[in-house]
Amino acid sequence: MASSRPALCSARMSTQAAGPSPKLAAVRSARSAVPAAFKLGSKLATSQIQKSRSSSLVVKAAVGDKEVTAIKQTGNTSKYLALLGLKHKCLGFDYQGVEIIQVTREDLLAVAASLYTDGWNYLRNQCGYDSEPGGDLVSVYHLAKVDINTTDESPGPEEVCLKCFLPRDDPTCPTVYWIWQTADWQERETYDMYGIVYTGHPHLTRILMPEHWKGWPLRKDYVTPDFYELQDAY
Repeated sequence: MASSRPALCSARMSTQAAGPSPKLAAVRSARSAVPAAFKLGSKLATSQIQKSRSSSLVVKAAVGDKEVTAIKQTGNTSKYLALLGLKHKCLGFDYQGVEIIQVTREDLLAVAASLYTDGWNYLRNQCGYDSEPGGDLVSVYHLAKVDINTTDESPGPEEVCLKCFLPRDDPTCPTVYWIWQTADWQERETYDMYGIVYTGHPHLTRILMPEHWKGWPLRKDYVTPDFYELQDAY
């Protein structure tokens, strides 16, 4: 065993000399998109969020010569992103009380990396849907904070849902595989069914349909061929 240790050390040194792996480089690139304010630390932002348990945000806007004040429903995650200066839009809450946040594809990696660093360590589901025939395609991310000390008696984990609306004629957005590796097969399935292209994915190929299948079966304007051989009819 002792004689093999120098060889192992030399192998590690040669690997380090070759530079970081593509995976590590991609993670660093994603995290570099996070604003400098976040890199300086988020303790102040977190403490400010914890002090405000309300799910409402006062919004003021100028309408003509008058200032109009409105109450907008928002959650702690939206407040956290706002304090970091990250662009997003709170879409409210679903029937289970899970906050829904809309982000653009340009801001997706910055938001995702910030949430991961804040403890959203589990991508429990990634999926997609077609908003309407001829409309936007939507890439959806369901995140959760999972505690390793959770027991059967513990309350359910915190959850949040991200949505990224993509134009039908250019349905591309960056992969989140390098942040949450559970996105691997799930993004492939979304690509297979809706044609959403996840740039930077290590192996973006069909996973349910044959590789030569034409069309995206779960799009609302997809026409199912009568026979497998009549693929040109889609």
